[in-house]
Amino acid sequence: MSWTMSKNVIVLLVSIISYSASVPFLHAGMAPMSDSELSEITGAGFSQFTLTDGIARAWFNITTETFTEIESLKLGYYDDGSTTGWDQDWEGVSLGSSTEDLVLVGLYLEAGFSNISDPATRTLNYLKIGSTDMTGPISANFISFSGSIKDSGGNFLVNGHRVTTLGQRTIYSNSDEFYLKLEQSGTEKGWWAHWEDATITPWP
Repeated sequence: MSWTMSKNVIVLLVSIISYSASVPFLHAGMAPMSDSELSEITGAGFSQFTLTDGIARAWFNITTETFTEIESLKLGYYDDGSTTGWDQDWEGVSLGSSTEDLVLVGLYLEAGFSNISDPATRTLNYLKIGSTDMTGPISANFISFSGSIKDSGGNFLVNGHRVTTLGQRTIYSNSDEFYLKLEQSGTEKGWWAHWEDATITPWP
């Protein structure tokens, strides 16, 4: 499997950048603030960067809310030794709904390494992007799904590679972690999605 980012992810990123570029520029000048204005300013850290036991993580204090519809989401097309196909093949995807936004509180990027202190043998094992607190629905026809979905008790509702039995479902995240991971090898090789606490409807 190649580590090249899939075409769909690139298209999604370009769309976000294009939208950002379409917002009219704001013209502002600099002006001094009074002591009373300065005294009213409070703030907290926007980002945090850590490196622990070969795991590099960048955490961003960002809250996002969205209702977005995507015709198709496909990630990880390769021969896994059993068949050639997609790790993730979702059709008619809705992130959030017309009545409830999908809300992510806190976003992070994570990279896991082996032998990180040795440039000669350093290996990137996985990349992960996610949120420590996601609430709301993601709906799709899950033609192929690789990953795990847990309920509030920590029990696996779904856990596997290229699961083809989900079909049309809504996965509702209950204010807990969600991430997408790209791993180079091992039991979770390829693109995996993970919900730490969620409900699935209809179920089973």
